[in-house]
Amino acid sequence: MNVNERVPSPDTPEPEREPRDLTKYIWLGILVLICLMLGVIYMGRKPRPVASMVRASHILISFDSNDPVDRGRAYERISELRERLLAGESFEKLAKSYSDDTVSKRRGGDMGWAPRGTYAAEFEEYCWKGEVGAISEIIQTQFGFHVIRVDDRHITEAERYEKDIEQKALELLEKEKEAPDAPGSHET
Repeated sequence: MNVNERVPSPDTPEPEREPRDLTKYIWLGILVLICLMLGVIYMGRKPRPVASMVRASHILISFDSNDPVDRGRAYERISELRERLLAGESFEKLAKSYSDDTVSKRRGGDMGWAPRGTYAAEFEEYCWKGEVGAISEIIQTQFGFHVIRVDDRHITEAERYEKDIEQKALELLEKEKEAPDAPGSHET
């Protein structure tokens, strides 16, 4: 220790320091909070479908369209499978065991997600109008007889809006048909 060095006495007050500017720390904290909020919003958002999509499962029993006996056997088989489904048997197990669609058969009949216009017209109609989770009636296409279950359906906001407008227009037309003619509206 140097002799000339002063040792502060316990009674001597500490020299005053310049107050720290905490503004940059406050702004940094605000920036971090904003980033966290944006991250939470981004992670929590649901992707909007670009096109309306349907997810369906089916059991296909194919037949030779030129052979009425084969067609009859196929119809009996699909009828029996439909009855078993309605009785509560597993769609997936029956599809894996009996479906003639080799691709979806491995996935328990699941055909995955598909946009409008993907399937044969009869099949497509049920996919878009049938109740989600319900077992269809027997549907015939060029591929054979099908029993279909619609697993899920995503309809875009634009298509939903379009259907609402169509529905409102139909309701207005019905009201106009039911309403009596207003006096003075007839041309003479």
